[in-house]
Amino acid sequence: MKLGMYTIEMKRPTTGELFAAIKNAGFSEVQFDFSSVCDEQLPFSFAPGLLEEIQRQAVQNKIEIVAVNGTFNMIHPSKTVREDGYKRFASIAEASRELNCNFITLCTGSRNTKSMWVWHEDNQEPEAWEDLLVSTDKVLEQAERYDLILGIECEPNNCINTPDLARKLLDTFKSPRLKIIMDIANLFQKGQARKENVRPIMDHAFELIGQDIYLAHGKDIKDGDDLNPTYAGNGIVDFEYFLEKLDQVGYTGGMLLHGIHDERYFADSVAYINDVISKHKTKIKKAP
Repeated sequence: MKLGMYTIEMKRPTTGELFAAIKNAGFSEVQFDFSSVCDEQLPFSFAPGLLEEIQRQAVQNKIEIVAVNGTFNMIHPSKTVREDGYKRFASIAEASRELNCNFITLCTGSRNTKSMWVWHEDNQEPEAWEDLLVSTDKVLEQAERYDLILGIECEPNNCINTPDLARKLLDTFKSPRLKIIMDIANLFQKGQARKENVRPIMDHAFELIGQDIYLAHGKDIKDGDDLNPTYAGNGIVDFEYFLEKLDQVGYTGGMLLHGIHDERYFADSVAYINDVISKHKTKIKKAP
């Protein structure tokens, strides 16, 4: 299994230095965020030669861009803000193909006007669901236009915050272009982040949406009543069991480490996941 990372979690002044650092940290895949090289996460347009430079540096450093961030607030209460998001997403959709990437990540959003990653009590009102359906239809139009796959994930502060709701959205559209990003740390609700809950929560998620996984995120979460995400190996997520579940659904992609907000912890996280992968391979070889 290849290891990847989220480019926004590593800061470098130039595109070349960024990809060189990613390679040196032990990664061969990335989820690319344009804010790593631009002033905006979803720019309307790109400086001349920027996309070519990104692709050149990725190839030179043997890094595959397996995902591009296309996250905007899909249920923002302002239709004007959502329309702006559609336009920016269209720009990202076109650019992603120039980066030889066919997978774009989404944010199902929040009614919170300050941050799409912060909970709002109206997130699960019928009106929010209807707005999500409209937004999903809009981005799927771009996916058809540029031959893309789009990924949603359960996120405790978003409209889609459970595997059950993710299943509902997938079943509503029945589109082969709409898939799942499986991030185990995001499956917990407040009060659930306990070691004894990890496997049952994982089992439930895989039962509902396991067959639709397109990308696996390697983020962890600390034990406690609140939700405190952290880097892999520093929390309660059972990554060996995660790999077993991924095998069961036939997942063949990489593991993109996420939640590393201090570069000092990249080495620890990479070493931890590599050890988990090694143990998993040994276990498979010994199995009758």
